[in-house]
Amino acid sequence: MKLLRDLADAFSYFSILPVRHADDPPGDGAIAFLPLVGLVVGALAGFGAYGAWLITHSGFAAAMVAWVLSIGLSGAIHVDGFLDCCDGLFATAPPQRRLEIMRDPHHGTYAIVGMAIVSVLWLYALVQIPPDMLPVTLSVTGTISRWGSVLLRQHRHWLGAVLGFVLSGAAGFLVLQFARRRLGGTLNGDCYGAAIVVSEVALLLLFPYVVFPHPVVWQ
Repeated sequence: MKLLRDLADAFSYFSILPVRHADDPPGDGAIAFLPLVGLVVGALAGFGAYGAWLITHSGFAAAMVAWVLSIGLSGAIHVDGFLDCCDGLFATAPPQRRLEIMRDPHHGTYAIVGMAIVSVLWLYALVQIPPDMLPVTLSVTGTISRWGSVLLRQHRHWLGAVLGFVLSGAAGFLVLQFARRRLGGTLNGDCYGAAIVVSEVALLLLFPYVVFPHPVVWQ
């Protein structure tokens, strides 16, 4: 029963899928299911994007739908963490003040600029992927980016750290290292959300070059 509750809590907190509402922040058990949430969200976003391509025959329309659904189906929770980190980590302030800025629900200039940059890279990466490959691609990148962050958060020995680094990629790992330095050794949920966003975008940028020798921008 606890396993099912943790699974439901994971989908309730990290997605907008219709499961029971979790009143409290997720515990370690629920966070362990985060990669599964990423797989489901990625698959739904990918199939939605492929459906858009079947209707419009536009690669850019498919990429837009994939981008919107990836953010929307997750409830924008990881993107919100990324935006909070942009505002807090780049602020010229002591670590404690940076944490206060990250807790502020309002977003400032750094968040706007950061979202603009990551959105351009995100959409560029999605346009490079053939529409019929979007369901698989988004499932894989959604799972790996979240799994890496879970391992980096919950590891108990060096092997967990190494696996977390490999799965989250250097991008996600560097985000957490930068955040730890800027926050005086402290990491919160926003930091891991930012690591997931950066890691997933980096994986999407690399995916076509690993899977397809000559990536093509689909029209």
